[in-house]
Amino acid sequence: MKRIELILLALFLACWVLSIAVFFHLLRLDGAAPLGFYGLYGIAASLGWLFGNIYVQRTRKMEKPDRRPFWAIYFFGPLGVVYLLRSMEPLDFQRAAPFVLLYAWAVYSIFFAVPVVVRIPFAGKR
Repeated sequence: MKRIELILLALFLACWVLSIAVFFHLLRLDGAAPLGFYGLYGIAASLGWLFGNIYVQRTRKMEKPDRRPFWAIYFFGPLGVVYLLRSMEPLDFQRAAPFVLLYAWAVYSIFFAVPVVVRIPFAGKR
């Protein structure tokens, strides 16, 4: 694991800790970032596509068992950012649409899975 994975892991863990603190009402962030549906889903799609491609690039020459820790970091980590952004929506907006996190997870998962499933072989040295 390189330094970039450690930095990303620290960022993602911080987002998850903040999301959990908001969930248990230890911290109030509601109203700090009123993105709306399109903003949240756009960020979820962008993060899924970006980290799906980064995961494919970073694990290109690894065996399957060696990829699992990277998959956990690159799949579950950015979801903490999405969940944190959702907890920063206004409280009335959160209550009016309770399944937004589930849909954002689905959007993220689809966009993450596309580069992983369509893993194009490296066209470098032959």
